[in-house]
Amino acid sequence: MKLEHKKLGYGGYSPLAIHQRNVQREGCWGIGYRLVLKILIIGAIGVQTISCASFKATAPNDFAAYDKGIFDTKFKAISSDGVLYRVSEYKQESKASTDFWKEAFLLKMSNSNYKQEEELNISISGKPAIAYVFSFATNTGSDLYLVTAIPVKNKMVVVEATAENEKFNNRRSDILEAINKLKL
Repeated sequence: MKLEHKKLGYGGYSPLAIHQRNVQREGCWGIGYRLVLKILIIGAIGVQTISCASFKATAPNDFAAYDKGIFDTKFKAISSDGVLYRVSEYKQESKASTDFWKEAFLLKMSNSNYKQEEELNISISGKPAIAYVFSFATNTGSDLYLVTAIPVKNKMVVVEATAENEKFNNRRSDILEAINKLKL
């Protein structure tokens, strides 16, 4: 292919001539490929910075963290015996008090056929949190569900753990320790 560099009236080359020269010099993946790669790398760094969660969580002892994607603001972990642990955050549209969220949460859970087993006294990063343990019936018996919530600016950070009754109770101290280590 012979290049036809046609000079423009102002002494520069036409965009087509510049493109043809670059393709001949660097192949079809030359400048365009590097530019796209740079944009993707900068974009990925920007998205990761923007989508970072407002918390820093660690897995409870003998739990394995899993499924942490670039857009995922949830921290998930599981134990070898199937106890699930998750920390997530949700946008909080209203500026309601903690007492409001306690009542709303208890109402939602009772309407969903969960039975409140106990209210826990938990603080996360020095702030008091809403914390309950619920039970719910399954075809194999009953499972326990621990949920803790704490408002942070315009978000609600929620910690959940669930498993069969006996398995949950065996891991309970590790779960509570991980909740206490949560950084907001």
